[in-house]
Amino acid sequence: MKYCLSFILAFPIFGQSLDDRYHSLDEVYDLLDSLNRIEELEDWVHLDTIGYSTQENIPILCLRVSDNADQKEDEPRVLFIGQVHAEEILGIEIVIDMIEDLLFPDASIHTHMSILKQYLDIWFIPTANPEGLNVVHEELDLSYRKNKRDLSPEGPVPNGIFDYDPSIGNDIDGVDLNRNFEFNWVFGDTFLEPDNSDYASHYDYYKGEEPFSEHEAIAIRDLALDNDFVFSIVWHSSRSGNLSEKVFTSWKWEEVKESPDLGIMKSIADHFAGSIETEDGTSTYLSVYSGSRNGKLHDWFYRETGCIQYLVECGTSNLQPDSILVENTIARTKPAMVYLMDRTIGYYADAAQITGIVYDSQTMTPIEGSRVEVLEHSGNVLKPRVTNEFGRYRRVLDVGTYTFAFKADGYLGQEVSLVANNSGITEHHVYLEPAPVYQLNMSLVHSTDYNVTITGTISNEFKTNEITISSGDNIIDVPGGDYKIEFLMGDGHVPWDRDLVINSNLEITIPYEEGLVSDLGSTLPWQESVGAWTMEDTVMRTQEGMLYDNVDSTYQIMSMVSELVNVTGRNRIVVELDHRYETEWDQDMISVSIIDEDDVVLGSRSWSGDSWNTFDTDLITATTDSSFDEVRVKISFMPDQTVNYRGWEIRSLTLYAMSDEYLGIKVSNGNIAPRIPMRISGIYPNPSLGRFQINIDNSPGGNASVEIFNILGQNVLSEKFQNISTGKHFIDLDLSHMNGMLTSSGMFFIRIQTQTEQAVKKCIILKN
Repeated sequence: MKYCLSFILAFPIFGQSLDDRYHSLDEVYDLLDSLNRIEELEDWVHLDTIGYSTQENIPILCLRVSDNADQKEDEPRVLFIGQVHAEEILGIEIVIDMIEDLLFPDASIHTHMSILKQYLDIWFIPTANPEGLNVVHEELDLSYRKNKRDLSPEGPVPNGIFDYDPSIGNDIDGVDLNRNFEFNWVFGDTFLEPDNSDYASHYDYYKGEEPFSEHEAIAIRDLALDNDFVFSIVWHSSRSGNLSEKVFTSWKWEEVKESPDLGIMKSIADHFAGSIETEDGTSTYLSVYSGSRNGKLHDWFYRETGCIQYLVECGTSNLQPDSILVENTIARTKPAMVYLMDRTIGYYADAAQITGIVYDSQTMTPIEGSRVEVLEHSGNVLKPRVTNEFGRYRRVLDVGTYTFAFKADGYLGQEVSLVANNSGITEHHVYLEPAPVYQLNMSLVHSTDYNVTITGTISNEFKTNEITISSGDNIIDVPGGDYKIEFLMGDGHVPWDRDLVINSNLEITIPYEEGLVSDLGSTLPWQESVGAWTMEDTVMRTQEGMLYDNVDSTYQIMSMVSELVNVTGRNRIVVELDHRYETEWDQDMISVSIIDEDDVVLGSRSWSGDSWNTFDTDLITATTDSSFDEVRVKISFMPDQTVNYRGWEIRSLTLYAMSDEYLGIKVSNGNIAPRIPMRISGIYPNPSLGRFQINIDNSPGGNASVEIFNILGQNVLSEKFQNISTGKHFIDLDLSHMNGMLTSSGMFFIRIQTQTEQAVKKCIILKN
């Protein structure tokens, strides 16, 4: 090992050794393991390894506390992380104490803890940085912050030596795990970047070579993506004291750019911050906005998953106090976790929340991954909020009326107004109708006398699928909706794309032909330009530095216009753009337009947000029923100049032109009807004494089975039917006796299943 000794510390904030009150890594893991082995806790505790550390492959353990803790149940989940930064060890003790309160509550809190365990799935990660925790407990460096990623003074490459400095900062090894998350990662510190503040903790905030370069960050990421946590707290401590005793919520950038759910997040933070007394007893913790952008965990959690995660800076610059103050800090901060758990289920707390399950209306099965959007709390910066494996959605809200939009791939969307109030959680189940399925015929035509095969994509708002078509007709089944179809072609052939609203059987013709090709990218930068465009090698960029300007000024539009291109006699113009971009979501827009000699826009596309990891190809198309004469291309960047990102890079830009005889879309002649799913349109009478007539619409015909399930999901009766008719069909069922016994009153589910489809509907039997 390399020991870099310093006899005079500029910031002597640590004592000579840690108080024995603090749990070392071995003690933490021994405790978790012992809890997992107690027979009386078998159903209440489940210990799991969620990943391993980057350098030393140490397990990262997570303890779940709940009824049936080893199973995923339809319960709200919360997550508490005790430590991310190595030296910030107070949170470990806070988390361990909360675990013990839940599992071994004294009489005064027994009922409260029992309710939380019964109705919640509670996850604890005492340490997410076991390597760093060992460094601190071995007292090599009580100010160590990062993991132990092996780096060297020569650069971010290993040298087989643990390079650290026992004073604050100057630790060459390690990555700051709270800067390694993908959202806004670019703003974190580069390797060996000095800290320009008075505190001067040089090198301590290194973000890593790329987002999620560290196994610890990957473990938390994967846990978050697999579990729809409602709330979370990550405990930190401010060694400088500048951020001590604060609760940070996502996000308010430049004092004006707010996260879509900021109001409800801040009001909840205000509540529990106000319940935590400061160390000196003169006030309470302060609830503040998160204003920095540098790859922090809590911003990523909220943006990516919808979980409201808080970063809480507990304690003061007395970062590792003695045992008396440890106990005092635990007692004062514990209400934060308890309050969030209470708020999740509305137990003696505000209950404003809307939840429910999204079902397939025909099969009555939950739809995992359906999108649930609250229009009043929405923005493209957020990843889609989706239902979990139980089809469940949950949105914590303020009191009020909200517009919910429910969508799922292959289903007709719904929009509904729902009310949240503090007296109880609002439950609203949604039943989405499967969208009618239509046939799309893509006819590939060309002037060659050999067979041609091309590959492209068909995409909607939910997904993009690759499609391959060959010469002639190519028929696929597509649920009704909005789609974009693209074929890049290659080899000098004109790319083809089209936006389609599919609400009937359609026929489109795709020409595979060569045409006029003009490489406009090779002439960049164009002479007619406004703004700070710059060329680096063969790539056009919106600015010379890493980030575009972020200054307080009037709204500015950067633009650049190409020379005119003669396309006389052509009626389809396509611009193929190879680019990547990162701009402020919904605010800073980039666009490419095809314009004529009078600057009339013939076709255009715009983008905003982040698509930076790879260069992607997009198409911009203009068509006319007659023909074009001369056209040119205009590229524009419209920043509002309050929050800046990496901007726009254009690697190539090519204009194609051709005469397309097949601009129209044909509606099929009706020989093939759209395939509408089978459904049970009625059960009569319902309720009844046990005799029902089942009305089936859109039956595909053939053999079918009828199965009856009770409310517990148990199959209580099955019957088979041969060669039922297509279209509308009626089945008479007598359920008054099942399995030789008189049927009692209750709710039952009837499932009709054919070789290709199924439908489910409930019925009720009422006996006198």
